[in-house]
Amino acid sequence: MLFALLGKYNPMMLKTVMTRENEVFSNPPDGIEVIARYAMVGERGGFINIVKTSSAESLGTLISHFVGLIQFDVIPVIDSSGGKAEKVVKEVLECTSKNEGY
Repeated sequence: MLFALLGKYNPMMLKTVMTRENEVFSNPPDGIEVIARYAMVGERGGFINIVKTSSAESLGTLISHFVGLIQFDVIPVIDSSGGKAEKVVKEVLECTSKNEGY
């Protein structure tokens, strides 16, 4: 699965955070493939990293490297090309409506 890791940090710790982010995402734990790395610009700093993994343990290991430095929102994502996202959303809506008696 693909995950977007939206990382937010205290700007006063910029140098430490940048160093750690570069170290960890340049050499991720086993079971993690880094697909893309972005830095957010603007008054609030942050990172957007896209990773691929099939292991919750590997994802947890990756995030544990940032305890006390970066707070991540972890969001499962899919490639939206070719109607893939639309298909997934329709399946979820159908399943939800069946379970709620609609």
